[in-house]
Amino acid sequence: MYKTSQPVKIYKLLPLIAYFLWFNLSLPGTNITTTSHRHAPPSITLTAVGDLVMHMPVVNSVFSPEENTYDFRTIFSEIKQQLSAADFTVGVLETSLTAEKNKFSGYPRFNTPYQLAEALQWAGFDLVFTAHNHSLDQGVNGIKSTLSYLEAVNLPATGSRNHDRQKPYYLAEINGLKLAFFSYTTLTNGLQPPTSKRWTLNILDYSKLAWEIAQIRQAGVDGIIMALHTGEEYQRYPSIADQQLCYHLFDLGIDIILGSHVHVIRPLEAVVIKDPFSERLKTCFLAYSLGNFLSNQRWQYSDYGLMITLRISKNLFQPGIEVELLSSSPLWVYKNNHHYRILEVSSPKSVTVNPSLPPSIYHKLLEVWSDTEDILLSWPGGIKRMHPPFF
Repeated sequence: MYKTSQPVKIYKLLPLIAYFLWFNLSLPGTNITTTSHRHAPPSITLTAVGDLVMHMPVVNSVFSPEENTYDFRTIFSEIKQQLSAADFTVGVLETSLTAEKNKFSGYPRFNTPYQLAEALQWAGFDLVFTAHNHSLDQGVNGIKSTLSYLEAVNLPATGSRNHDRQKPYYLAEINGLKLAFFSYTTLTNGLQPPTSKRWTLNILDYSKLAWEIAQIRQAGVDGIIMALHTGEEYQRYPSIADQQLCYHLFDLGIDIILGSHVHVIRPLEAVVIKDPFSERLKTCFLAYSLGNFLSNQRWQYSDYGLMITLRISKNLFQPGIEVELLSSSPLWVYKNNHHYRILEVSSPKSVTVNPSLPPSIYHKLLEVWSDTEDILLSWPGGIKRMHPPFF
């Protein structure tokens, strides 16, 4: 009969263990680091703003008779630093671009001087979304003109295309993260591209979108950000249909939705779902509407918008990304003597009146902050405070 070996008493090994630890720690250059420090996940900061609605009073305000040109940079001068600080900055270009002065127009068929593209690139934008209800205001030629002027200043766009060989999304690799950016609209103001050129504009089609998402996931994309142009204008809260639409997009594989079109700020929300590709739970980020970034809509709720900054990190232990809201700042479009400037609105506890602005502006800034706080904090499942940690 074979006898089993006796278990080794642990106390007999203590001297050997102590010697081993002393020897290793005494070696020159030895550092003790945590696993999380050694393997910090790749991450980026993403800043997003809402719609640039180019009404003619805004356009006319930047015309220089001396230079006989349009310079939009002054509008963005006070927000340029914030836009440029992020690794990647996006917004919705809700107009067409042209060089033909006799074709400049505002609502209802927008057509804006091409110099706007130069100003957006100067201000810090890295990508603009071009799928919206005014995409076809100038027809397919307007789409081609717009994309050509954006390309001339090296400002990428997604949501519309010059030819069918282009991808209907934009792929970017930033700081080791592979991200896909989509731009889709559910609205076209009754306008449609010719049947043979349906590819020029991304009009929401679940089947088509699901196929595109599957393709880029197989190609190794870490995360998907979608600009969604939808909803009933001026309604500050999303409808049940709006909510269901967004949740369905998350079920298809979208990670972040940046809503636009309704011209007012809507709530922010963290949505936990089962990822369709990994079957694991994940948290998606939803901005129902970031409101107006720039417009001539001077009434309450529509003369301001929201600027958010997210940290997007690669998930090291499973496919996908993790999203953290870093900041949520109201922006107000200040108009004085027919000139426009976009101002960031600070908390009432820290707001200081710019000496270049009239004192009465202080009360407007308080109103903007109060309105924004009201809409963001009152939504079930929305943010709990106006500073980190938000959720």
